[in-house]
Amino acid sequence: MNLKNLITENPGINITIQAGELFEFGQQIADQTAKTILARDEVKVYTRDEVIKKFNICAASLWRWEKMGLIKSQKIGGRVYYSESEVKNLMGQKGGLK
Repeated sequence: MNLKNLITENPGINITIQAGELFEFGQQIADQTAKTILARDEVKVYTRDEVIKKFNICAASLWRWEKMGLIKSQKIGGRVYYSESEVKNLMGQKGGLK
């Protein structure tokens, strides 16, 4: 039985849980939330890693570009995403990379 089912079936239960299991449960909730929001908006988004690969840069460069206002991110479920329009806009600014 997974944690979600246990909580759903026994809402008043007191449980002891290992930190790793709690973290995994939190990640599942974050992933579910992100998927729900993205499906509702039907907007193509890129993860931080996808943007880094697309522009062939390091994480520090992407962070710097955000601080300079070249690209905006949005946090969904504790994760960072970049809309397709932001990525295309940056591609235009950076001379059509990849």
